[in-house]
Formats: sequence, structure tokens, C-alpha cells
Amino acid sequence: MFKNKKIKIRVSGWSALLILIFILILGLFLVVTVPLFGFFGLYNLLAKYDLASIQIYEQWYRNGLYYGWFLILIAAMMFLVDFINLFVVASFNLLWSKPVAVISYAIQTTVCAILFKSLLVMSFSRIDVTWTGSIIIFVLLYIIVAVFSYEKPEQAKKNE
Repeated sequence: MFKNKKIKIRVSGWSALLILIFILILGLFLVVTVPLFGFFGLYNLLAKYDLASIQIYEQWYRNGLYYGWFLILIAAMMFLVDFINLFVVASFNLLWSKPVAVISYAIQTTVCAILFKSLLVMSFSRIDVTWTGSIIIFVLLYIIVAVFSYEKPEQAKKNE
């Protein structure tokens, strides 16, 4: 999930202006779509099928603190499980290949879903997620992580 990648960008003139405009448009797109398809969008989808329920506070700042802390703990838990996974893979001297990655993500998804359901959801009284809902959440999160951390083999050779 977390790899040391060297990024070299050389930009000037019109290309820099176009990149800045693209970043601004992307930022605006995210501001508009994240409330619809982000955390609360996922919650609405899970609530539609009775896989999760959330009690929302009246004040926006309390919602931000409560659910923000919840999301930070989910990210920290995923980071910790991935960090432990890296040590396990390194201790068995396994090469990182597609089968190892798929098995690793499956195990990480299972461990995170169990920890999530048994520790995090119990700690937050306003959040209730079923086992199926927690597995769906972590499958989606690990798919997102896999997409953003994928590196083509020829690109990996260039970075070495």
C-alpha cells in the first residue's frame, strides 16, 4: 500500500497553467461529488439495504469531530494492518507478486473487518454496521488502495 516512489515533474509556461486549471477543476469536482459519493454517500447506500445505521448530531462541528475521528481511526487501523503485513511478507522472504498481493489484501480485509466490527463500531455508540456492511466497506477501501498503489512492472524497474 505504501511504497517509496520518486516523482519528477518538470513544468513551465502554458503546461503549468493547464495543470493548475486541471487541479482547480478536479478540486471543484471533488467538492461537489464527495458529499454525494463519499462517506455519507456510502452510508446512504448501506442504510438503504439495512447494513448500517448512523445517528447524526444537530451541530455540523460535532458531526465533523465524531465522524472525522472515526474515519481517522479506520485509516490508522488500515495503515497498522498493512504495516504488519509488510513485516510478515518480508519475514517469509516472499516476492510481491499478484497472487501474494491478492492473498494479502484478502487477509487484510478480513482482519480489518473483524477489528472494525469488534473494536471501532463498539467504541462509537452512534454507529452500527452489520458484518456484511463492514466487509463491503473494507473491500471497497482495499480496492481503492490497490488501484492507487498499483505500479506497472516497467515503471517499477525505472524507479529502482
